[in-house]
Amino acid sequence: MKKRNTTTESHYHNYSIMTDEKRKLSVDKGILQRIEKQFDYADKSKSKTFFMRYDVRLPKNMQHTDNKLFISFQAVFMRNLTRQGLKPQYIAVREQSREKHQHYHVALFLDGQKTQSVYNHINNAERLWENKLGLPAREESYGLIDDCTVSRDGKPQVNGVMLNPRDPDYEAKRDECFYRASYLAKVNTKKTPQGQREVFSSRVPK
Repeated sequence: MKKRNTTTESHYHNYSIMTDEKRKLSVDKGILQRIEKQFDYADKSKSKTFFMRYDVRLPKNMQHTDNKLFISFQAVFMRNLTRQGLKPQYIAVREQSREKHQHYHVALFLDGQKTQSVYNHINNAERLWENKLGLPAREESYGLIDDCTVSRDGKPQVNGVMLNPRDPDYEAKRDECFYRASYLAKVNTKKTPQGQREVFSSRVPK
């Protein structure tokens, strides 16, 4: 069992986070730290940041346990976004709970001067992931990239937030985005097999 530095407090460095002390739902502070670094670097490297989330899943009939496919897909997706001049950054985590296969949650940071919609990016990710899995092309997607527009309780939720320091609501929006990203740090579904990476992220210059 991996040793973790966890918390059930409602805030981390003044950011709201997804915890519940009564239900003993905790988050990994090490992952929160890595999330914060991505937010801070986005602030430094982009005049406006477009924040979005997506999840990556495997087909139910595919036997696969390591991270090679995801790592390869994510690298291709980031190169594609880079060629568009979108200055992509990401942080992703592997999870495995009641499902037979692992899945991945991803927070993505893009240049808000050049994009403001999740639609094309989700469609692009679906095409690249299906190609990486060797799935035959078809008119409708296989639904393996979740656009995170529906919450866990089935309610609609906004995905894709523009973070502009000149916006009067900037601090509130940034806090909400960090709260959404803190979902990646939840501990209860982190059952990563020994020898497999659990967290993946863009390099942040020192």
